[in-house]
Amino acid sequence: MGNPLSPTIADLVMESLLDTVMARITFPVPVLKKYVDDLLLAVPREKIGEVLEFFNQYHARIQFTVEVEDDGRIPYLDLLLVRQTDQTVKTEWYMKPIATGRFLNYHSAHSMKQKVNVAANFIQRVKTFSTNIDEPTTHQIIFSHLKLNDYPPRVINRLIDRARERTIAATNDDSSDEEVYRSMVHVGQLTNKIQRSLKKDYPNVIISSKNEKIIKNMLPQVKDPVEKLNLSNVIYRIPCEDCSACYVGMTSNQLRTRLASHRSCSNRLRSLWERGKTAEDEEIATLRERTALLDHSISHHHTFNFDNTQLLDSSRKKQNLPTLKTCHIINTPNTVNKRTDTDNLSSTYAGILHTLRNNSRAEQQTHRTHASTEQV
Repeated sequence: MGNPLSPTIADLVMESLLDTVMARITFPVPVLKKYVDDLLLAVPREKIGEVLEFFNQYHARIQFTVEVEDDGRIPYLDLLLVRQTDQTVKTEWYMKPIATGRFLNYHSAHSMKQKVNVAANFIQRVKTFSTNIDEPTTHQIIFSHLKLNDYPPRVINRLIDRARERTIAATNDDSSDEEVYRSMVHVGQLTNKIQRSLKKDYPNVIISSKNEKIIKNMLPQVKDPVEKLNLSNVIYRIPCEDCSACYVGMTSNQLRTRLASHRSCSNRLRSLWERGKTAEDEEIATLRERTALLDHSISHHHTFNFDNTQLLDSSRKKQNLPTLKTCHIINTPNTVNKRTDTDNLSSTYAGILHTLRNNSRAEQQTHRTHASTEQV
């Protein structure tokens, strides 16, 4: 579980299983539906045991159970399939008896848009899946579950009316700008104001809000921590051994691999110096163009302490690294990085980062002053 390949492998195994089992069945199966390992089949009642045995013979560690329709009704995923007398099938929205019926509460600390979307999607699913019950019964189901989650009746009625007006066919969008999706942390009304403000200037950017208080952040980590050198998508800092300067870099590969590349280039530079090469030599000039770290080493004949590399930041998304690197370059004093590394940062963010850096320096200076006073 959790491996990106798991769904693909599971689907391949199920396809192989179905090919094997269906080849053994000697009678036609008019209905066969699959969703991962949930199967829906239409077979003669007297053949149910035989079919189940075929499935369980495929592999000792893959064992199935069977559920037979009762009075022409059988649940499948979120549907209750109801077989009519004319052998047609109608559906009803279905929830397991053990389900509590609770989802995102109306009074939770999420954005209103997120709570409304959860309720609207629930309404749409119930109305879409319920082809065997009348509209009043459908509304009763919707009301009972939304009221259980503290949604006010006026909100429920408004969402039901909106669902009734919603057309199934998607409207044609004449906009030539491709929609871009981004997320930001939900902070009360501030997030809503920022979303409305951005919508005016960037109509093609869709901002969704997210909560920081999630189970992953609230429960202790049960997995062993990954060693620093084995991490990828990181921002790092390498100090110079001969001065107070440092180099801020980024890598989408493992940090170990990136540091090995830095060491290899530095060893190459040292070898050229030992052979009497100068900064004007073509090979050294080529090295100078690779990174600002090598440029500093060549200009000042300094070396960097790779064993003392510090991890500054990380991201699950590779595309976030350039922005994170720019922010850390601005907030890190005495960097050897080139000016072009920060040219693409908005002046607004540059000003905010400059203020944060000055405040941090002021706090550090105050702390040192208090410490000196206490010693005296």
